[in-house]
Amino acid sequence: MIDVHVIELAKRNDDAAFDTIFNTYNQKVYKTAWLILRDHQLAEDIVQDVFLKVYSQICKLSNSMAFEKWLYKITVNLCFKAIKKRKKVDVVQLDEYTEKLCADRNVSIANPDLLIVHKEIIKRVMKAIYSLPIKNRTALILFYFNELNIKEISSIVNSSEGTVKSRLFYGKKIIKNL
Repeated sequence: MIDVHVIELAKRNDDAAFDTIFNTYNQKVYKTAWLILRDHQLAEDIVQDVFLKVYSQICKLSNSMAFEKWLYKITVNLCFKAIKKRKKVDVVQLDEYTEKLCADRNVSIANPDLLIVHKEIIKRVMKAIYSLPIKNRTALILFYFNELNIKEISSIVNSSEGTVKSRLFYGKKIIKNL
């Protein structure tokens, strides 16, 4: 989480503070957008749109402590708009993402057979996640990949905490059955 002082400086049009925000969150926003959309180019476009919106609207953010939640809310909303425009999410190429996820998690398995098994498990889990309805998928992504709590997710997706819990429960149940 970024220091509130940096957010306050960005609200006063400090470009260095905004650079710090961008450098801290651009990969997290990209990862979230890519996990929701499964399209690298569209995820990159979302990152640009998110930070343009943050840059132009940060002065309106009343609670600097809620910056991260606000950022994810912008990201999720722009992803949902993109999905509505596109109406169909393309089939994902999981091999590239599996490699990146293994690298992100510092997976260093000496035995090549175990590494192959590990990558296959990740690929199957990601395929199951992508088979979920968008609202369940988004809840799982925000909870497990971005490590947000249920209260934060409910605020981001404009749903009750009970609804988020339900989406997580049914999403996990579907994945388990797959």
